[in-house]
Order: sequence, then structure tokens, then C-alpha cells
Amino acid sequence: MKLVDITPYFHSKSGGIKRYLLEKIKYFRDKDIEHLLIIPGKERKSYYLEATKVYELPSFPLPLTGGYRFFSSLAEIKEILQRESPDIVEVGGSYQIIPYLKSHKYLLSVFYHSDIKADLFLIPGPQRLKNFLLEHTIRKKLSKADIILTPSKKQEEFLKGFGLESVLTINLGVDTQTFNPSKKNPYFNRILGIRENKYKLLYVGRLSIEKNLSLLLEVFQHLDPFLFHLVIAGDGPLKRKVEGISKKLPNLTYLGYIHKEEELAELYASCDIYVSASLRETYGLSFLEAQACGCILVAFDMGLETQPFKEFLVREMNQEELYNAIIRASNTLSLSLKEAISSYIINNFSWTSTFERLMGVYSGRLLTKS
Repeated sequence: MKLVDITPYFHSKSGGIKRYLLEKIKYFRDKDIEHLLIIPGKERKSYYLEATKVYELPSFPLPLTGGYRFFSSLAEIKEILQRESPDIVEVGGSYQIIPYLKSHKYLLSVFYHSDIKADLFLIPGPQRLKNFLLEHTIRKKLSKADIILTPSKKQEEFLKGFGLESVLTINLGVDTQTFNPSKKNPYFNRILGIRENKYKLLYVGRLSIEKNLSLLLEVFQHLDPFLFHLVIAGDGPLKRKVEGISKKLPNLTYLGYIHKEEELAELYASCDIYVSASLRETYGLSFLEAQACGCILVAFDMGLETQPFKEFLVREMNQEELYNAIIRASNTLSLSLKEAISSYIINNFSWTSTFERLMGVYSGRLLTKS
């Protein structure tokens, strides 16, 4: 079997889609599957990551996205597909190019990493226009795929509500060898200059409007500075804002983007409560990683599989309720609770099960197609 992944969401500071692809590359390195990856870059080149051949194609930068780029020529992608003759082409998080890649020569799959409705919510303009663009993207673009994969049942039900039939859920996983409580750094407080006995809050992810960072920072500034310290890691359009606030608040530390998984795991395991004010997540991969390391998750309840511990979730999406949830989590915090959270995630989520299910679906679809 030959599988080609295509996505624009893969660069030095990318998030969940890149993590999914890197874990897929690890999984395929000792499997009898030929794997290729097509991504945008500054210039044309090809190389290998593990056993995966990577095609990096010329592209142009997308303004106000924190480093993302898009392919300069879709025709070049088609040329590669014609030359490589794959069995499966999986498009990740980019939907406008689906009709262009449609072909009877391979199974065209789309992994619904990016929520269209949430993305359109951020675009200024009348709701009527947004509704039109939503329907147009789903009915004229997504519907052209042979199969659509979603990371959560919530997204599967949303798409099926538009009449799409070939939609199914494949939950993402977490690398429990890397992300677990044993990665805690006993010198973490001393390194960052955090006073002992403080509750350490953590946010990791894109610093962007859709993550509702302004609300998170507003809530944090109402917490007792002698009891709480917030650590933020990530990059994005709001980086300067976060840097500016961190210089004014001694109980806020900004670490920038963390490239290495081992360092990220150490960060999760050394903090107490993972906080998010995001109103919309397709899956919440960072939620899994944080909880695998023993963090309590405090976030708005989006009905996601990555939010199993409901007592710390916020059902009314406002500032006061998020504040109260952080206080509730800090009052409940204990070593036994952190261990219970970690054990549940480790026992119920894994990348191996993700990719075994994925390849089972693909094998079945190829047999049906033939």
C-alpha cells in the first residue's frame, strides 16, 4: 500500500496536525507501507523523515498566521501524485483543494483536523455570508472526498447533519512513553523562579484569537498572584501581546515555542492545572498530553473525548465560571487525583490504536473499491 499525506499545516512551529503526522511517520517506519508527505516550503526539495519521503514544494506565506504557508502550484502536487501512483491520498485540514485532487486512481481521504465553522467564526462579516461559505465548503468541497475522518464524534455528527455519509471518527492518541508523570522536573520551580507552594497553571498552544487567549489572561489577572503562577508556551500572531504582559506580571512566564517533545512533557508534568479558554476545538490534542502527564484540565466543556473529567469543565462559557473552575481544581488538587487522571488517559488513548484503526479503514475501503 502507498499512502500520500498532503497538508499546508507543517512547519517548524506547527501544532496538532504536525504532531499527528510525525506520529504517523513513527508508526510507518517498520510497516510494509510506503508513505509520502507533501508540504509547503520556501524552496523545492525532497528528503526522508524516518522511512517517509517528504516533498517540500515552493509556497507563499499566509499573513497573520504565525508562519503558515500555502502551495504556489497545485499542478505540481498533481504531477507528484501521477508519478507516485498512490493507493490513498489523505488531505489534512485544508478543504478547498479537495475537488482539484479528486481522481478515480486513488482513494481520496480528508482528515477533518480543522473545524470549518470555528474558522469562519473568526472572519469579520455578516453571519449570512458565513453560513453561505460554510455550506459551500461542506457541500461543494468536502463532499467530493471518498471518505472523511474526524477526530471526535461531535464533528462526525456535525458533518452528517449536512447529509454527508462517508464520515467516521478516529480518535487521536498520545505517546505515553514521552508524556507521563515521571517526566516531572524537581527543579522546575527554581529554574523559572517560581515560589514553592504556588499552583502552577499552564497553557500550551497557538497564541491566536481563536484560542480566546484574551479571556484566559483576563481571568488569570483576577487570581491571587501569591497563590498562582501561569506558564505559557507556544507561538502565533498574539506572541507580542503575551510577551508584553509577561514583562508586567511577575507571576506569568512565557517560554516561547517548545520544539522538543521531551521538554514539552517535562513542562506538562511539572505543572498542576492545564487551562484553556478556547471555545472551539476539533479534538484538543494538548488536552490529552497534559492529562497524560497528570495535569487537571480546566476548559470550556466542548463535549470532546479528550475531556473525560467533567467536574473541572466549564459549562457556561464566561469569565466568572472559568475563574471558579480554576479555584475548584486548585482546591481539589492532590497526588492521587493527578495519578488517576494520568492512568485513565494512558489506558484509553494511544497512537498505535489510532493508526491501526486508520489502516483498517483504508484496507477495507480499498477492497470495496476494487
